[in-house]
Amino acid sequence: MGLPETLESTVDANRSDEEAAPVNVDSSTVADWTEAEERAVKRKLDFILLPILGLAFFALQMDRGNISNALTSTIVKDLGVDTNQINVGNSLLSAGIVLLEIPSNILLQRVGPQRWLSGQIVAWGLVATFQNFITNYGSYLATRLLLGLCEAGFIPGALYTMSTWYKKSETSLRISIFFLGNLLASATTSLIGAGILSMGDRYGVAGWRWLFIVEGAITIGIGIIFILFLPPSVGNGSPLISFGKWSYFNRRESYILVRRVLLDDPAKTTNHLHISRSDVWTTVKNPRILMHIIITTTSTIPVNAINTYGPSVIKSLGYDTVRANAMASVGSFMAAIMTVFLGWMCDTTKRRGPALLVGAAWSLIAFSCLREASKWSTGRRYAAVVFSMAMNSTIHILNVGWLSVNCQRPQERSIAMAMIIMGANSGGIAGSQVFRTQDAPLYTRAFTACLALSAAVAVEIIGQSTWYFVSNKKLDKQGDAPVVAGKIDETSDGQRVELRKKWRWTW
Repeated sequence: MGLPETLESTVDANRSDEEAAPVNVDSSTVADWTEAEERAVKRKLDFILLPILGLAFFALQMDRGNISNALTSTIVKDLGVDTNQINVGNSLLSAGIVLLEIPSNILLQRVGPQRWLSGQIVAWGLVATFQNFITNYGSYLATRLLLGLCEAGFIPGALYTMSTWYKKSETSLRISIFFLGNLLASATTSLIGAGILSMGDRYGVAGWRWLFIVEGAITIGIGIIFILFLPPSVGNGSPLISFGKWSYFNRRESYILVRRVLLDDPAKTTNHLHISRSDVWTTVKNPRILMHIIITTTSTIPVNAINTYGPSVIKSLGYDTVRANAMASVGSFMAAIMTVFLGWMCDTTKRRGPALLVGAAWSLIAFSCLREASKWSTGRRYAAVVFSMAMNSTIHILNVGWLSVNCQRPQERSIAMAMIIMGANSGGIAGSQVFRTQDAPLYTRAFTACLALSAAVAVEIIGQSTWYFVSNKKLDKQGDAPVVAGKIDETSDGQRVELRKKWRWTW
């Protein structure tokens, strides 16, 4: 048909010896369902998939981030450590995640998300619970590293699983909703932590130990819910609890769910992917993907820094432990609202860069204020801390969606999701070293570093947006945009066709 060179997906298992006629979905109307049917099944999917994945993300962030609540208790005194040593433990947690991120995502493709992700949740829940037994610096480091290793791969695995259920134009808002689990955990764990720590040393057990016991047990419960209720894959809506006797979706709904994502992106496949070494290397050295990793790493350094020490900074203003933790939650609630709004804006405008730039500008203003806040009244200083926490991980969250829609093959998308979470955790390693003991109590150097990084993020976002915009202009001028070829499909009259679609970058 004279089509340009294609970007083939690994779907050989779906092919037969029979020749399939290529069909360009840009110019062919092949959807045999109404918009009302699609909206109904999409709404149903939202209420099934997103709460389960978001709840699991809540558990992950709760167990990863409750160290900030423990710091307002007696953990430093009880373990005989200082702030810098606590930072080393946080760096080890992030290092553990970085080490196993890609291997974990490859295993997910072989084992399946239902079993692999469920096992991860229960595993890190057990580690989180057993943290209450630590007695010295060595055991603290060991549990933080083990927690990171168990959590590795969950976020990119969940993001890839989401991408198989949704169209490109739907991803940013859904990813934002998924990350609400993270943001709400940051907010509510401060409140939960405040409640648990108010118990004091009940039954001879320190408040921070109760924190690990209670929140670890919550995670294990969430892991059980996850494995029982998560639908295994697109086209298979029967959760484990159904024992194969019922499905979330009827046959018509399952057909629409599978076919609509293939028409949107023919490279998507509902089968387990085979990821080769060549796939990994090609993705790792892709400069467009690397730029997204840089944006995430740069933006998450100040996020991790202020999230970890935000409650402690608020406490230094003269508030007690319980009130400081409760007051720290305000920024995360604000971040949740902003993330969903900007995610909706991305999907509505079909543009990603402008929304990220809004987040970068907010952070730039907030850290500028925070740097000068030492001269202000207590109330204004608290407001500066809250607003610096209010953008939280928003830039990173939107960047994940931006990267996902610009991945041309499912193998590339799977690896890229792992890479961007590695970037976020690399930012976590660096971010855990921003607040230093010798910089207390004003932390002027820390806030200056956060301000400089926020400025760098703004420049990076503008550069990446320009790159995509110019690339599209070149494709339009040359008239030879690459074509994504995907799954062999069968029309209503029995003709075998290969779905194809011209590629466009999303800026």
